[in-house]
Amino acid sequence: MEQIELNVSPRTVIGKRIGALRRSGSVPAVLYGRHQEPVHLQANDRELMKVLVKAGSSHLVALRIAGEAEPHMALVREIQREPIKGNLWHVDFYGVSMTEEITVEVPIRYEGTSPAAALNEGILTYGSDTIEIECLPGDLIDAVVINLSGLLKVGDAIHVSDLKLPTTVKVLTNPDDLVVRVTHLAVEEVEAPVAVAAAVTTLAEPEVIKKGKTEEEEEAEEKEKK
Repeated sequence: MEQIELNVSPRTVIGKRIGALRRSGSVPAVLYGRHQEPVHLQANDRELMKVLVKAGSSHLVALRIAGEAEPHMALVREIQREPIKGNLWHVDFYGVSMTEEITVEVPIRYEGTSPAAALNEGILTYGSDTIEIECLPGDLIDAVVINLSGLLKVGDAIHVSDLKLPTTVKVLTNPDDLVVRVTHLAVEEVEAPVAVAAAVTTLAEPEVIKKGKTEEEEEAEEKEKK
């Protein structure tokens, strides 16, 4: 695994003066861990951005603090951004011991193509996009790579239990959790046309229209009365 390094400096600026620090092109950061007190740091915003893109949340970063001989190995734990422009606002690093196991969320990456999906026989339904693992920092993996070419027909699936990982890595995610499956194509429901719907409605009973008496009928009734 490629080692990623970041040069940082101890930070004494706190409180309201943080704004001036950011405007000068530096980003405030903090390094904390199980066996150490938090250390306030600052890093060049452009260098920090490049490191964050490479490291993600599952790659060790060697923090080289100015004035110290040995780097601090750490993971990126939290990134805060300015809500409007999205500029880096603050970064938390978690310091690790190379002799103690750590728990990390590792991303799932896909390669290849499912024949069933390529032939439009089904669509791919995905589960979680990460899995949780436990290992020593030196055994950390960047990602879990899954080849989709084995998904040949509808119903074929890959679960967490099917993943092939190094023996030095322990998977903590439920082995029955779905990673990806080929499912049937969705069938669109077609509404009946209005004209057809009207045709199948119950016919109303014919209305009985009473006719008025004719003049001849009225004259006949008058004669009978006389």
